[in-house]
Amino acid sequence: MIYKLYYFSKKINQNTELTIPNSFIAVTILFSTFSFVSLIYGLVNLDESFIFKNHLGIHIISSILDISWITMVRNRINTITGANKGDRLWLNPFITSIFHVIYMQHKINQSLMKS
Repeated sequence: MIYKLYYFSKKINQNTELTIPNSFIAVTILFSTFSFVSLIYGLVNLDESFIFKNHLGIHIISSILDISWITMVRNRINTITGANKGDRLWLNPFITSIFHVIYMQHKINQSLMKS
C-alpha cells in the first residue's frame, strides 16, 4: 500500500499543481516503517509487554498519517479526473477506506479505458 501511495503521489506531483508535500510523504513512510518494525520486534519478544504498549502509540500516529495520505490521494485523483459525487469515475470515500489503492487503481484503469 505504501509503495502504491508513493507512486500515485509522485505521479500527482509531476502532473498537477495539487501537490502532496514530499515532507509529508517522508514522515508518513518513516512512521509506517517504524510501526511495522516495532510490531515485528514485539512479536519476536512477546514476553516484554511494554513493547506492545509503546507500539500502540506509534501505530495510532502511523494510521492517522496513512488515512490522511489515502484521503489526499483520493481527493486529488477525483479533482484530476473531474469526477463529482455519483459519477462513474468518482472515488467513493467509503469504498476507498476499505480497498485503498486497489480501488484507486481500478478507477484509474476505468478512466484510461474511457479515453
